[in-house]
Amino acid sequence: MNRPPSTPGIFALVVLALVAGAAACGGLQTLRETVAGYALMHAPATPQRHDAAALEPLSALAAPAAEPEPIAPPSNLVRDSARLQAARDALQAMPGLSGKPLTVFRSINVYGDGRINLELVDPDVPSHVDSYHFQHGYWRKGDPVNPQRMAPTYTLRNSSAPLQDIDFTAVARVAQALQEQRNVLMRQPGEVDYVYLIIRKGARLSWRPDEVDGDRETVRLHFDAGGNLLDVATKR
Repeated sequence: MNRPPSTPGIFALVVLALVAGAAACGGLQTLRETVAGYALMHAPATPQRHDAAALEPLSALAAPAAEPEPIAPPSNLVRDSARLQAARDALQAMPGLSGKPLTVFRSINVYGDGRINLELVDPDVPSHVDSYHFQHGYWRKGDPVNPQRMAPTYTLRNSSAPLQDIDFTAVARVAQALQEQRNVLMRQPGEVDYVYLIIRKGARLSWRPDEVDGDRETVRLHFDAGGNLLDVATKR
């Protein structure tokens, strides 16, 4: 049984015929392009290569970043002895104050949200007073203070005390005593978040608040210079 001629065989015969015709008509260039096109169409397929990285799952290439740990809110400053002491040390180490004896004028105010406000006598010019403010863990020098405007209630002579005699951790002891009284006397006691110190005549330190208003009665607390509770009495 005769086998049909293969496609390449037929193509070869066609090419021979075209060669003869092309040679006569000057069409050899066109013939070359035809042969090249046929070879390209019948060339074996080249296996497609894949980059291993391209086959990786998308999740492996861009793994989600771990969520950061939540930052705990800062503690109530008036209840945190360590932060109070650190604030005092930072004040003493400020440029222009480091290594010098410091004197506090009039008062110190401490807030639960992390602020402290006080006034210092200029160690280089004793007649000058400046405000200092602590917030977000740092001290800054504020505006000048005119003590003469506060006389005779407050004067440099009668209303100043050396910083070395003031224990900042006393604030936490005062706050603790106030909180205990609130818890006893109030059905819904709020958290103590403000303590202040008044410097009285003769550099006497008076810690405030020194009263707690309960639901049915008010008590008065008496502290020593170190913020230690000495007694509690019902207010008459």
